Amino acid sequence: MGLEGEMDSSLSIRNLDEVLSNVLKPDEYVLSSEISPLTVPGENYGSIMVRVVINIKNRNTKNTRTLHAAGKLIPDNEIIKKVFDTQVTYKCEFYFYASIVPVLDEFLKRNGFPEGADFIAPFYGGRLNLHGGPEVDENAIILLQNLKQEGYITGQKRVGLDIPVAQTALDSLAKFHASGIGLRHLHPDVFESKLKPHFYCFTPYGLDELVLASLIPVLEKSDKFSKAEVDVVKSVFAQNVKKLDVSEAWGTIIHYDSWVNNILYKLEGSKPVHSILVDFQVFDYGTPLNDVMFFLFSSIKQDLFESQIDNLLNYYYQGLISNLKILGVDISKFSRSSFDQEVKMAVQNYEYYHAMWMLQPIMHEAFKSVASLKDGTEDPTSWSTEHQNKVKDITRMCFDKGWL
Repeated sequence: MGLEGEMDSSLSIRNLDEVLSNVLKPDEYVLSSEISPLTVPGENYGSIMVRVVINIKNRNTKNTRTLHAAGKLIPDNEIIKKVFDTQVTYKCEFYFYASIVPVLDEFLKRNGFPEGADFIAPFYGGRLNLHGGPEVDENAIILLQNLKQEGYITGQKRVGLDIPVAQTALDSLAKFHASGIGLRHLHPDVFESKLKPHFYCFTPYGLDELVLASLIPVLEKSDKFSKAEVDVVKSVFAQNVKKLDVSEAWGTIIHYDSWVNNILYKLEGSKPVHSILVDFQVFDYGTPLNDVMFFLFSSIKQDLFESQIDNLLNYYYQGLISNLKILGVDISKFSRSSFDQEVKMAVQNYEYYHAMWMLQPIMHEAFKSVASLKDGTEDPTSWSTEHQNKVKDITRMCFDKGWL
């Protein structure tokens, strides 16, 4: 998520000491803080992201240290709040970091992964408001470690990722998904009580209609698709059956927004060595193939997409199975044939639809915000040749592989 317009230069975070109560050491207090934009307009779409440099001082020793944080604030645009259902999604993300991550981290550390949930950015603190109620207001804040300060970067959204970086992202997704599958299979009571209450089915408000109006003419004008295939695409958008029952074996916690901007990776020299997932405001319960297929559709370099998708699916599957073995999960239910069926169901039920509407902000050369699409100041039909080719390539692949 990120900036929607200009940031208020007078912006401040009230009661910062309270927000950082779990980070501050005894006798430490916040001496000062500096806030500046972390992302630029058009890079993310549902919140305001800020860089927060926090100077901390010890009352007794007089020593000081600096904490580099990334802060997530609610958007000030009412259209954005409605599109992203801010009252619900912001609250979900806060509880993800405050309540769910500690459960996953502890589970992993106790079951063969001493590094824990290292696919998640460290959480410094947060709140929904100043008065302790359930409402999300302008004083809401989520503070995470500023990964950019640690050398993490994101890819270019219109270009996509190369194979080594994609593999590090799939490594993190496989570990994230395995932690949820493992917890649900080995400790179902914990999964039900600690994770399930926070699951939420997010549906983008009205964006599907805007995208479908552009997508169908692109497919109809192409000689790659029959009328029957175009009708199938129309039916996918009409049904949008994201919340069909999830299989007993494969159900887990999923990100649901796993694309370039929400995956940060670190290089050692030119080699990617680690990826971290960010932006968990629409996480939910589902098949891990929701995350995997959306990632592959949205975030792989187009010249590698067709030739490498099978290899990347196999890479993810092997990583997931390896993680489940370490956790002590019975892998007999996770055959490759059942995995392939999960791929098909994920694409049919949501991820083709998901990819088509998300390619609008990803591929649009001058995309500013979701609000500009909704209020008519930005033309949703101005698809570049690159954008049109991408949707045609994805659609053709889905039919050729029997996913649609």
